[in-house]
Amino acid sequence: MKLDSNSITVRLTLGLGLIALLVFVAAGALLQRAFERDLAEADRQELRGKLGIVQHFIGEFARARDIQVLKHHLDDLRIGHSRLSVRILDSDASDVYRGAGLPVDETFDASGFGRVQRADGVSFDTVQQMLGTDSPWPGGRVVLGLDSRPRDEMLARHVNNLIGVCVLGIVLTAGLSFIAAWRGLAPVKRLSLQAGKITAHSLSVRLVDGQDATELEGLIEAFNAVLDRLETAYRQVEAFSANVAHELRTPLASLVSGSQVMLSGVRTASELKEAIASNLEDLQQMSQLVNDMLFLARADQGDRAQGLERTDLAAEAERTLKYCEPLLEQAGLTGTRVGEASIDCNPALVRRALVNLLVNAIQHTNRGQHIEVAIEACRADVKLSVKNPGLPIPERIKARMFDRFFRADDARARAGESHGFGLTIVAAIARMHGGRVFAEFGGGSNCIGFVIPGVAPGSPAAGAARNLTPPALMTEM
Repeated sequence: MKLDSNSITVRLTLGLGLIALLVFVAAGALLQRAFERDLAEADRQELRGKLGIVQHFIGEFARARDIQVLKHHLDDLRIGHSRLSVRILDSDASDVYRGAGLPVDETFDASGFGRVQRADGVSFDTVQQMLGTDSPWPGGRVVLGLDSRPRDEMLARHVNNLIGVCVLGIVLTAGLSFIAAWRGLAPVKRLSLQAGKITAHSLSVRLVDGQDATELEGLIEAFNAVLDRLETAYRQVEAFSANVAHELRTPLASLVSGSQVMLSGVRTASELKEAIASNLEDLQQMSQLVNDMLFLARADQGDRAQGLERTDLAAEAERTLKYCEPLLEQAGLTGTRVGEASIDCNPALVRRALVNLLVNAIQHTNRGQHIEVAIEACRADVKLSVKNPGLPIPERIKARMFDRFFRADDARARAGESHGFGLTIVAAIARMHGGRVFAEFGGGSNCIGFVIPGVAPGSPAAGAARNLTPPALMTEM
């Protein structure tokens, strides 16, 4: 068992030990003070009682006038009370009776109690009372004292006992605190061991504590949620890497094989020109793929749309329909714009998103049908969508349709030479404007689009961010 100053167990033990030290010291001091006060009060009560007896003896002497009888009574009073000393003085401060060499001190409180010290260092707690005019010695006084040594010795023994009890209590508290902290932190140690076994090949493992650990439930849930996100991101990276390799393999293979064929013999200028044109087409596709990947990567890092300006979305929708008019005619479709609104946005990015939505709709609409670009103002936000008739999009597709490289119909996507980035770029453009994407079905049409809020992040009011150049307009799903 390895412990250091940074160990929670050690810190808890030291903390509880310090608390025990403070508690025991405070309790011991209070107990010592209370015990000392009780002993002092007991001595005062004893002195009061003895003073009453001495006054009784003095009263008998006033009647009998026998000083020897008085002294005999006072000597008998000290039998069994070795601590007690008695002294009687007349008005001239001469001793009438003096026992055990009790000194007299004029410093005493209104109740008559005081404390004096003999020449040999022995201290006495005293009480004295003046004698009245009816006494044998008018103007004199009676002084009684109790030797404080036995009480001081008792107090010293009590202090030693308290110190022993406090030390034992502190040691026991620290030891038991260490055991309790060690056992209490056992679930943390078990979770640490479990977490240490999680690797890139076992991201599906989750932390589980089979024993009661209510305080750790939130931490376990939060950590497992992080693992869920990490596993999802890791799987996405794996799939992304595989998809990129798959997408680049075909054009690269075409470039290599075509170049090898051209180099295998003597070729004419026209043949070389045709080969170079074919290679250039493959290189353009790879360049577009890389540009799209770079654009999405920067959008995922939180970059915001810049160059925002007040834009007439109806005009942008008309421009997009005109741009896609050859594709509509080739697919035997028609398209119109419905609604109008103006909002602060990056016009080039919005056009790119609308082009991708239109191309997606064209690919999934039967000939002779109609596609609609809808603009709808909702309070401070604006919804831009493309509606095309057809069957509802299955939930499994709707859940992934904005993911990278996802193709609902792989054969159709291949025929169109699509990389599966179209709707992913739409989602990225929506995020760059602080908005979101959606996919709905209603009235026999699928409606796919995005929402732009009234004040988009990246505007001058929202702070500066890196500028993003939108990828070149191209048709892909």
